Amino acid sequence: MGSQDRNSVIHRKAQAARGGFDSRLMSPARALRLSLARTADTLLDLALTVVTVEQLRVPLSELAKTLGDEGLLLLLEGENGQRGALSLDPQFLAGLIEVQTTGAVRQGAVEPRPPTRTDAAMVAPLINALLSGYDEQMAGGVEGYQPRTFEFGDMVEDTRALALAMTAPDYDFFRITADLGPGAKTGCLSLLLPVAAPVAARPDGKKAAATGPQRGIRDVAINAPIVLDVALARVSLQLKDVWAFKPGMLVPVSPDCLGSALVLGTTGHLVAEARLGQMNGWRAVRLVSSAAAPLPDLEATDTAAPQEVSPPANPTPPVKVRKVADIPEVVEPPIVDDSDPIAEMAGAGDLIPYE
Repeated sequence: MGSQDRNSVIHRKAQAARGGFDSRLMSPARALRLSLARTADTLLDLALTVVTVEQLRVPLSELAKTLGDEGLLLLLEGENGQRGALSLDPQFLAGLIEVQTTGAVRQGAVEPRPPTRTDAAMVAPLINALLSGYDEQMAGGVEGYQPRTFEFGDMVEDTRALALAMTAPDYDFFRITADLGPGAKTGCLSLLLPVAAPVAARPDGKKAAATGPQRGIRDVAINAPIVLDVALARVSLQLKDVWAFKPGMLVPVSPDCLGSALVLGTTGHLVAEARLGQMNGWRAVRLVSSAAAPLPDLEATDTAAPQEVSPPANPTPPVKVRKVADIPEVVEPPIVDDSDPIAEMAGAGDLIPYE
């Protein structure tokens, strides 16, 4: 099989994978996945397959730790002075340079080298097309989405200089792992975008200015973070075996645990039963049953006015319990009707007369 035939097969597989994803709901991770694969195919005729997309929320103080200094660092410019960042690791950068200079991605990893401004200029069209395609995907799949309109700004020497140029306090971080060419190289693209403020809808249906988060009881409860753990299986071991654990050791579990995982709360209580899987490159679980009780309607509790309760039509007279000293001596036990189970239960114990 020639390289041209092999590339056509890879292209068809990539197009089939993208078609399968089109039926799902749009998310930032999926929008980046689709935009990167289509941009590489259209702009560079490069068969690029996205393996995973990781998404995190990071503060500005952790920018250097998140991106690292290895690879090409780029500053992104947006509207109203907003700034983002993008990083290409040495393998991803080498694949893009090779396909533009030699027409194909060479097999095997390359030795890391200091990036140059020529590298930045050569990847700038792909970066701009990636960010533009991301806006198009989000606008077509998310109602009320405001385009970010980021584009290539400049090359940055290191993360320290990049952190000084950034202005937002928090960022959405995306790390994309992709195969370039027919399995020739595997590289990572990292993207930092400032967290977008939520957009409120006006009564007339038009978009209003971005507003801060709501402060009602319902919103606070719904947006509260919850930590859930997924347990594959429960294994009983002796303490000496646990103390003997070392990196690389294997703990045998039943193969059936993949279809009967447990979702546990922070106290170890069972929240739901689930099955393991993946979605959009993420490890995921599908809930198959729930062990949790339904939540009360917090909004109704927060806003409903107190209501007056009408007294019953035939109120029960109050019961007064007499002191032990006032209890008269009982000469004969009370007569119990054996046919009445309620009377039998009442006569079985010590009774305190009441008035």
